[in-house]
Amino acid sequence: MRRYSVLLLTASIALAGCQTTTAVPAKELPQYENIRTMQAEIDSDSDGVSDKSDYCPNTPPNVMIDENGCPPSLEITDKNFIKGEVRVYYDENSSEIDSKYFEELDRVGALMQKRLDIVIVIEAHISTREERKGYQTLANNRAEKLKNFLISKYQVNCNRIKTHGYGAEQPVASSDTEEADQYNRRLYAVFIDTKNNIENFNNSNGKSCQIF
Repeated sequence: MRRYSVLLLTASIALAGCQTTTAVPAKELPQYENIRTMQAEIDSDSDGVSDKSDYCPNTPPNVMIDENGCPPSLEITDKNFIKGEVRVYYDENSSEIDSKYFEELDRVGALMQKRLDIVIVIEAHISTREERKGYQTLANNRAEKLKNFLISKYQVNCNRIKTHGYGAEQPVASSDTEEADQYNRRLYAVFIDTKNNIENFNNSNGKSCQIF
């Protein structure tokens, strides 16, 4: 009897071992597809324009910028009241105007040719590096080159153009690095209509009809 019970128990254990078990599916983790992560907008050069919208993300401090984060080169308000500005930047020890500025300068020249009441004041500067190398006349050359461009190509009367050449005493950027110092090798010109601004033009003591 005891032997029969042992055999029956062994058979039961064997049958139990042959049964298959169904795996319980793992509980699915919830999917979060539309989670928005809030990230602070990065402004690497601290100019007020975030990097994602900044076309010039490495602009040095204290440089005026436009809505794209870049130093502006031209703005024209062609109404009864005319006022605009031009900015040109140069290679070191050069007074040659880069061709990338020609389109903008042509717009100024054409406007001055059309509107005889418009005058322009041109201020050119050199960098600290250029001043240290003795290029003191370079600023005058830069200003006069633009004046000659307007006279020769658009027949602008020299009495409508005043030029000033400065040293390195008015930097707009640090001179610690070459990348920053390039913004100090610059020309800045303001054109205005005499109807509203003739007093400002007359008070500007730069050169006018002296041809370079």
